[in-house]
Amino acid sequence: MGGPLVEAARQELLQALRALPRGAGPAALRGLATRLEAVVDVEAEVDPRIADELIRVLGPVMGEDTPITVVDAAAFATGGDARVLVAMLPRLRDALVELRTLRVGLTLESVGALSRAETLLQRAPATETRLALARTVEDVRAKLASELSRLHAPVPITPAEALPIARWVLGEGPPPPGAAVLELARRLDDFCHLSPLAPLDLKALRALARKADAEREAPGWSRLLERLRTVRPRLMPRRALPPLYRSLAGAQEETTQGPLSLEALLR
Repeated sequence: MGGPLVEAARQELLQALRALPRGAGPAALRGLATRLEAVVDVEAEVDPRIADELIRVLGPVMGEDTPITVVDAAAFATGGDARVLVAMLPRLRDALVELRTLRVGLTLESVGALSRAETLLQRAPATETRLALARTVEDVRAKLASELSRLHAPVPITPAEALPIARWVLGEGPPPPGAAVLELARRLDDFCHLSPLAPLDLKALRALARKADAEREAPGWSRLLERLRTVRPRLMPRRALPPLYRSLAGAQEETTQGPLSLEALLR
């Protein structure tokens, strides 16, 4: 009759039913919707203990319409279809447990669990268990977005964008909108570690910047421009200049307006 979690939930449901007065009626049962959902399992046999309590609580009011199985009681309390609940609630609970025990990070395990949960939410009926899973999915998305934002700083990643971007980063999905901006943001630190850049590295960075410039409308492009402006002195090869030219070059750099593209910053 289900696993340990279902059996524990069954005991809690029994206690809650026994606390209700005789003839409390359907309204009282609806208040136990969450507990009823937790007990619905693929094995739908009658539990005599629960059946007796359902008859005691509902029988005086509902008569022959009194549900005597957990599945029927849950369907009545939630307004759902019993067969759909049997098919979906165990899967929703499993997904909920998986996400709650998951160590969230930019890993195939995390992204896979989140993907499965989101797919399940699209098909699941409106139940308390579904709401709990939806809230947990939002929490996991937010954590994943935070990690992706650190990886792609200064370009922020929203929770709504997190899953498709994570799939792309892990090689499991297509490029998201603004992919070139994200790629440059993610790889810029690597180029900084190589600074000052050798000619081939500078050429590679310019190529990334050129692609990102084609996505100027992408959120984060202007932030990336400012970041590149900040780290540019570290990246560019140092040129030996006579003292007078160094003085003139410094004055010109202070008075010249900044370039209007990422690639132009690297010239």
